[in-house]
Amino acid sequence: MMAVALVLAGPLSVTSTVGATPVAESQSFSVTENVDVWERSPLTLRTTSEGPTTITAPRTFINVESAATGDLPLNKRTVTIHERNESINMSFEPRIGAGTRTLAGDEAQLLAVKLDQAPTTEGANTSDVSGSLEDIFVNNSNITSSELLDDSEGVGAISEEGELSASYTPESGGTYAFVLVTVDDGDEGLSVSDGNVSVNGDVTVVGVEQAIVQDNASAVEPTQNPANPGDNVTLDVDTEIEDENATHAVLLVRQGELQRQSSTVTVSGELNESFSQDQISAENSFDDVSGVATVGDNTRIANLALSANQSIPAIGLQGLFGMVVSEAESNADGDVIHASVTVVSDDSDANVTVQTLDSWPNGAYQYVHVAVGNESGTINSDTGTVTLSQAGGPDNGGGPGNGGGPPDNAGGPNDAGDGDDDEEE
Repeated sequence: MMAVALVLAGPLSVTSTVGATPVAESQSFSVTENVDVWERSPLTLRTTSEGPTTITAPRTFINVESAATGDLPLNKRTVTIHERNESINMSFEPRIGAGTRTLAGDEAQLLAVKLDQAPTTEGANTSDVSGSLEDIFVNNSNITSSELLDDSEGVGAISEEGELSASYTPESGGTYAFVLVTVDDGDEGLSVSDGNVSVNGDVTVVGVEQAIVQDNASAVEPTQNPANPGDNVTLDVDTEIEDENATHAVLLVRQGELQRQSSTVTVSGELNESFSQDQISAENSFDDVSGVATVGDNTRIANLALSANQSIPAIGLQGLFGMVVSEAESNADGDVIHASVTVVSDDSDANVTVQTLDSWPNGAYQYVHVAVGNESGTINSDTGTVTLSQAGGPDNGGGPGNGGGPPDNAGGPNDAGDGDDDEEE
């Protein structure tokens, strides 16, 4: 959700400043005296490595009407939970709507920040949203730690093609933000001491990304497989979370169904100090979610609040869970996604039950389990499949939900003049 939060946050604090890079003045804004942000920065930096828990998400676009962007792809087709002590690889490169070749030769630095609480657009207002990046550079209390990757870690100048590759290895689980900046000539740029970020000179943020990292894998097995549509699917969960209770979140979705869908977020009206949540809307290619949402009092997983706001698109872990939480209906019809969610606090090792519906078609369903220690914040996750099978039940002949559907359509003008649509998160 950080990418969407920053896209929306961008124009809220626009000032007339000269950026540290050849970025059009009309496309940059300031978050602090020394830090400018390119408004296309949420499109350019993406993780390219997959972790142990991965699910394909709907193809998501954003359209900022006042900037006449058209439908720009966010290039986040997979939701991945990474592993601590394993490298997270990242790629900065031209994308549709965000040409980066003008940045060739600029010195770059990558800031890796572990967050106590991830940015969210839920209940957005000017101060909440614009703080997403500002908090990082003013060492807000929501920032647990920061590390800087520069020349000594292989993060140097942006290539002639406008590209840069980087890698970061997290030592503990949690929610991480990655901020790629370019440094004005002659300036030191960013530095980190005791986890606190300092800025010496002028920098421009040209790429942002977010990742969730688990401490260990959970071990999850369905107690019955196959099961009938309409039966409860119970998962026997064992975690590495010791001596505390945990919040367990499970998403169960018909395998392959999400990848053929799309979601377009439209930001309407003027982007200024009066910007409000009412200016954000989301249109999905599907009509409804056919399923059941069972959610207790704890509606946060991995420091991400599950949103009941349907203007939040189905990207990232929060978006996928939140989509089902807000839209699940037992009598949904039309072009639907078959999915249910359960979020419950229980022992760290527990049986977690997810409801299905009689109307669900036969086939394979993917489950995604995330457990978060209620005291430590330790994250465990796992994914697998369970089969729903009933004689004479509908299976749609495998249907478009098993990888069919129309080809991707990038949509919108390439107003930057270069770039392509990367489908990795």
